[in-house]
Amino acid sequence: MKLDRNLPENNGRGKYALVLLRKINQRPEVIAALKTLCEAGVLDYGNTESTDFFVIRLKDKYAAPALDAYGSEAEYDDKEYAKEIFALADTARSLPNRQRPD
Repeated sequence: MKLDRNLPENNGRGKYALVLLRKINQRPEVIAALKTLCEAGVLDYGNTESTDFFVIRLKDKYAAPALDAYGSEAEYDDKEYAKEIFALADTARSLPNRQRPD
């Protein structure tokens, strides 16, 4: 299995996009857009037990070790997938200005 971001037809886009909810600032047009996405079933706030998630940006200074651990577990099931996760960990390690998450 390959990460969606690594499939040529996806042009570097991943499986998910992030919405920076803290930056919405009650802008009516953005709130309306989010409502439309929610009604279409394509927006998931992760606020239920079955949809909960945790996002890690590669610039997060804790990303590389987290991805290394994830890749190590994934290796048991899918070596190709694990290799792609380890590559993300390497990218995270090489980023300048890694920082604490906000």
